Amino acid sequence: MRKLKTAVLLIAALHGANAWAASSDEIQVYDDAISDPGEADMDVHINYVPSGIKTPAYPGEIPAHHNFRITPEFAYGLNKNWDAGLYLPIIREGGGDWHAEGMKLRLKYMADHSTVGFYWGLNGELGYSSHRTEEQHWNFELRPILGYKNKDWNLTLNPIFGTALSGSDHTPGFSPAVKISRRVTEKTWISIEHYADYGPTNALRSLTQETYLTTDTEVFGHALNIGFGRGWTKDSNDWTLKAIVNVPF
Repeated sequence: MRKLKTAVLLIAALHGANAWAASSDEIQVYDDAISDPGEADMDVHINYVPSGIKTPAYPGEIPAHHNFRITPEFAYGLNKNWDAGLYLPIIREGGGDWHAEGMKLRLKYMADHSTVGFYWGLNGELGYSSHRTEEQHWNFELRPILGYKNKDWNLTLNPIFGTALSGSDHTPGFSPAVKISRRVTEKTWISIEHYADYGPTNALRSLTQETYLTTDTEVFGHALNIGFGRGWTKDSNDWTLKAIVNVPF
């Protein structure tokens, strides 16, 4: 109960009186972390865009400016190499209205590897979203996980491919993400995270480029990732704030 109260307090502190909002239900680079067999936990993704895109990309979309998004992600370790997850995204638009945005199922595989050296894995996500946040209702994402780590450094690349399963256009999009982390204390890492979107693979071009300064640490027994990001292109949000709070069951 104390852990749950701590998570709620952290969420409330991030939300503030009238603000926080988000550009996506999760802003995260996947590394070799995976739930232990039989272990259940929850990550709470919290994102807010204080200054961002104000024009909808398609009719009916909620633009990112002044939107707050909170997404509980429930995870369960199937065995030492596989875990599964369920996302339940919720968004609050700038006008104050709240919306449930569907659901997303995740399945992640991590190959056997040592605590030092190269690692790799693969994550797949199948999601259903409202038209407020996705142009098509059904979407699929394939996220390879490639990384190298030692005692003080962790370098991770996610070359992400996503496609709409509904609608008429199923051309995959390419949106790579990279994270460079440096250990500064026993429980704290400082990182640079970069997220890009190059659009459909048959017409690649730079659409969004956003760079985040983040820290991964532990607060009252909870793993916490928190940081802020800056957009560098006209199709990016100017500033985004994000946090991920882990709540073990």
